[in-house]
Amino acid sequence: MDSAEQSKSLSIREVRCTTLLHRMNYGWRYPEYTLNLYRGCLHGCVYCYAPSFIHDERPWGEFVDVKINAPEVLEHELRKVTRGVVFLSSASDPYQPVEARYRLTRSCLEKLLEYDFPVNILTRSHLVLRDVDLFKEFEWIRVGMSITSVPNKMFEPRGPPLERRLETLKQLSEEGITTWVSLAPIIPNLFMVDLEGLLRGLKDAGVKAIHAGMLRFEGYDTSRKMFEEKSGASYYGAILGSDSVMHKVNSLIVRYGFDTSPKIFEWRDKNTALEKYITP
Repeated sequence: MDSAEQSKSLSIREVRCTTLLHRMNYGWRYPEYTLNLYRGCLHGCVYCYAPSFIHDERPWGEFVDVKINAPEVLEHELRKVTRGVVFLSSASDPYQPVEARYRLTRSCLEKLLEYDFPVNILTRSHLVLRDVDLFKEFEWIRVGMSITSVPNKMFEPRGPPLERRLETLKQLSEEGITTWVSLAPIIPNLFMVDLEGLLRGLKDAGVKAIHAGMLRFEGYDTSRKMFEEKSGASYYGAILGSDSVMHKVNSLIVRYGFDTSPKIFEWRDKNTALEKYITP
């Protein structure tokens, strides 16, 4: 899509935010936060759950609100919160196309590095390679790539092709970055990828861990309706046989030697642990 076509079909709006870090509760010893620098996502994936909780009337995939004051807001918040893993991102891709222009993700990574916060990234984009120099300066960082069982333009209209994602993972691993893959959503009756071929490719790319997840829309009616409208498939028909498919997927992931435990995401504040150890 050229710039003229893009300007006609896509809405990019600059906004200001008052808060950014949101604490998640996974029951771990240390806090974890989610950080979304953009509202909306130009990848436009038809299975995305984000439309169900951002409640925006604009068509998903055709708009992005850019939180232009994010670095300043984030720095203010980092001064006040307990250190913990910051996840980029839960409701938008931190390296979607507008990041090339606005560089909010890079600016906020610089803030997180300055305040010594650990970071976990999930993206679909090869633009993540731009920030390898920063990644290498973090004491603790994980970079993940999202891959589905339907990695094509019907389901991911503006997402980078699967081959580009595999190459990105390989380059990250070669730079010494710990990488992982979110293999989700898996859609049992819409399986368009050679699973074993994919796992071999991920192994060759140096990926350490894979976490697989089935398509689920319980509680996300807006997203379910979007999926059915844009794919032409029934949600309940698409997930028939989920249990057996997930068993096969997880068995193959283990057979190929990938870590499926949450250990790759566990971070411990060494300074805090030491303080507790030496306190009488």
